[in-house]
Amino acid sequence: MALPKTKRKKPRLPSERISKGRLQDPSWEGAEQWSGEKIHFAITAATDYYYKNYKGTVLIDYAYQWMLENGYDKHDVKCAKAARAGTSLGSVVGYYCRMLTMGCPDTHKGHDDYWASLPGTMGDRVKPHSEFLNKKIKAAIEDGKPYIEEAERLAAKEAKLNSRPKPTIQELLHNAAMNMVYDIETFLDEWTRADYDIQMGKDFEPVTILRKEGVKQAHARIIRKCYIDSVNEFTELATKVAKDDKDDMRLQLEEGYAHMSTAKQKGCLEVYRKITDACDIVEAESKVNRKPRKTRTKSPEDIVKKLKFKQSDADYGLGSITPADIIYARVLVVFNTRNRKIGTYYASNVDPMGQQREGSGLSVKGTTIIGYDEEKSVQRTIRKTAEFLPQLKKATRAKTEKLIQSLKTTETKLNGRINGETILIAAFNK
Repeated sequence: MALPKTKRKKPRLPSERISKGRLQDPSWEGAEQWSGEKIHFAITAATDYYYKNYKGTVLIDYAYQWMLENGYDKHDVKCAKAARAGTSLGSVVGYYCRMLTMGCPDTHKGHDDYWASLPGTMGDRVKPHSEFLNKKIKAAIEDGKPYIEEAERLAAKEAKLNSRPKPTIQELLHNAAMNMVYDIETFLDEWTRADYDIQMGKDFEPVTILRKEGVKQAHARIIRKCYIDSVNEFTELATKVAKDDKDDMRLQLEEGYAHMSTAKQKGCLEVYRKITDACDIVEAESKVNRKPRKTRTKSPEDIVKKLKFKQSDADYGLGSITPADIIYARVLVVFNTRNRKIGTYYASNVDPMGQQREGSGLSVKGTTIIGYDEEKSVQRTIRKTAEFLPQLKKATRAKTEKLIQSLKTTETKLNGRINGETILIAAFNK
């Protein structure tokens, strides 16, 4: 069976567009002296060149550039950019602006004469390019101006809102606390209208109200300040004072509350004292129920970053271990190169499973070893360092302890200090 014939595709014609790297604006050098015919065809060729080889967005940017160079300001450019599609600047305006920027004559006497000599043309001269451009640009500005003004109005309104001072944390707390005492204030109003009914005062339970409103420690302090003055006033009234001992404030209080009987004054004292006591209760409960702040667990590297020690010593042929190995270690062996003392730190709280539990093993605080057994951790002086120290290199814990115990020099207790003369010889976790 014969295969169907396939239609051969025509080869694609090469593009007439010049590559971006080879684009070059037409030159207008000496255009004022050109003949009318030459300038006419040069303008036609230039418009065709820009139209074929330049993107519309690039040509429109040329128009905005020409506006700024010819009496228009940045606000005008904004308005022109905001114009709708029907009146916005297009590629034609862009390439004419580019031509004028590059030196194309806006008017040319020879071009006018050549134009008038052509059959079918209207008018006796060619209109200046700037006349066409200004007409298009002004139309775009007028069309886009309302949108820019509206955008500026909204921006100014938003800036004004953002410029208003924000309430502080204390102001926010105070406002929240005042909202939480709404039920208390409602009771006080009803109680006042009931002529300070004694039974209503006894049934009043402000602590229940404050708990229901979720009053916290900071709120309770603010609420207490609102009612403590009333407690102090009625406490002053309830205190018996001789007539000769009354000061001006006491006389003013007695005059201000003369309409109330002594029983009602005592009832007011009890009610306001209930409120302040309720604040104290809620504040105490808030302290107890508050979750403790979670402490951030530091890495061994962070713990030992301030530790000062000697990294190596060429005379003794020793080098220090990584200081982070000290953390959670059971035993630490150190050597002071100045006084030739070798010391062994033993952890006071050993973690038998090696789980690196908090508080187990040795640790560091600043430049001091902590968490060591003060009785067991001791140091001795080495007399023959050249014979003794090489044996410690890569020795196990048992062998290290045996070597140190073999020293016959006087034993002294360690103080935990690590300085710039101390070599960290070894740390053992088992």
